[in-house]
Amino acid sequence: MNKRAFLLGEETVKIIVAVICVVFLVAILASIYFSATGSQKSKEAQSIVNGENGLAKEITRINSDGTPNEQGFLIPNPSGWYLYSFTGDKKPNLCAGANCICVCGNVLVDLFNAQTKECDKKGVCVIVENLNTFEKIKIEKSGIYLLIKKTNGILEVTKK
Repeated sequence: MNKRAFLLGEETVKIIVAVICVVFLVAILASIYFSATGSQKSKEAQSIVNGENGLAKEITRINSDGTPNEQGFLIPNPSGWYLYSFTGDKKPNLCAGANCICVCGNVLVDLFNAQTKECDKKGVCVIVENLNTFEKIKIEKSGIYLLIKKTNGILEVTKK
């Protein structure tokens, strides 16, 4: 047996093990980072939806009688997350079976109601019984300005 060939095999195994260890460490660090930023974004979403001047209070105000039927609303954060309308059969548990608006992260492929589950796990929702369906709206780094309009008793949300 050739001694050089035997040493070459040992070195190859060592290199492969080292690469696997480095990939494993990078995966651990990435999961820690995304966990920390995800909890921060959840707090931001909570304050935007249920805060003192939050989306829930704005919707209640527009739905009550004697108020303007159209109102602008600034959503400054969490950047990179989305606003979703859930008005069909499949809704997050946070919506308690009613129509709702949720602020949550986006899933790349919505298989087996993955988006609904994502909004349940890490999102924040507000129930809006008279909500009209809208396409998802991305919250940009500079924030987004929504136009909330009540027409014939139906609440419409659009990006301004």
